[in-house]
Amino acid sequence: MLDNLNAFLVLAACGTLSEAAQKLACSPATLSRRMQQLEEEIGLKLFDRMQSGYVLTEDGHDVLEQLEPFQCAYAGFEQWLSAKSRKPQVRVSAGSWTMKFLSMHVAELCAPEDGFEVVFISSEDRLNIKKREIDIGLRSSPPAEIGLASKRLPPVEFAPYVAVGADEAVMNRWIGIAPEFANTHSSRWLLEQHGSEMVMQVSSQNTLLDMLCAGAGTSILPCFLGDTVSQLRRSGPVIEELTKHQWVTMHDDRRHLPEVRMMTDRIVQLIELHRGRLAAL
Repeated sequence: MLDNLNAFLVLAACGTLSEAAQKLACSPATLSRRMQQLEEEIGLKLFDRMQSGYVLTEDGHDVLEQLEPFQCAYAGFEQWLSAKSRKPQVRVSAGSWTMKFLSMHVAELCAPEDGFEVVFISSEDRLNIKKREIDIGLRSSPPAEIGLASKRLPPVEFAPYVAVGADEAVMNRWIGIAPEFANTHSSRWLLEQHGSEMVMQVSSQNTLLDMLCAGAGTSILPCFLGDTVSQLRRSGPVIEELTKHQWVTMHDDRRHLPEVRMMTDRIVQLIELHRGRLAAL
């Protein structure tokens, strides 16, 4: 039953047979049979089989909640087993803009003599620290979950940017993230305020930055990034309603591990140094 319970957790997280089967290295038909077998064993219907995917029933949600300690323990065991055969890993998650900033200063975060590996995960999703998906998360709000610790970082400011040397015509050409990919507050704000004036839409923050540097138009960037890109300049004042703090968040237990504590301290020092310097300009 343990294997089927683990398969249940994977399918609950993925929502579709194909994706879950790929992660479990089995066929969708095999995974479907395993879920039917699990439901028969425990006497509960766990999923509604919909055309769009597998949706948890009320009993399925209850089982998922009951299995959370098992999931945390399993993830911890995998991490322990991995640590026995190689260096410890520190998994760091941040949104695309923050991750771009971290990558520009990676030499200040990682040293050859470090006794651990760092995995940088660029994601707009709120990855689960309690379930050990990551060790350190840079987030736009403090954690609401019990068992997590956080530190507030300097505020993030946003402003419009264009390529250096851009003329007035370029300044009036707005570009932004397409609605179906606009999963951040700043990208949605830009659509609300300037959607009717947009001449170009893209699917990712990295593509947006490339288009700005190429002189395609004007868009909104966090100042900690826009002010450090030599090809760009501000084309307007800070947008006060987008200003917000950021939090670095860790698991309350794992934050005391030497490698997690060291990487957290380096990230905090880097952000406080550069954002403090920019705010003084």
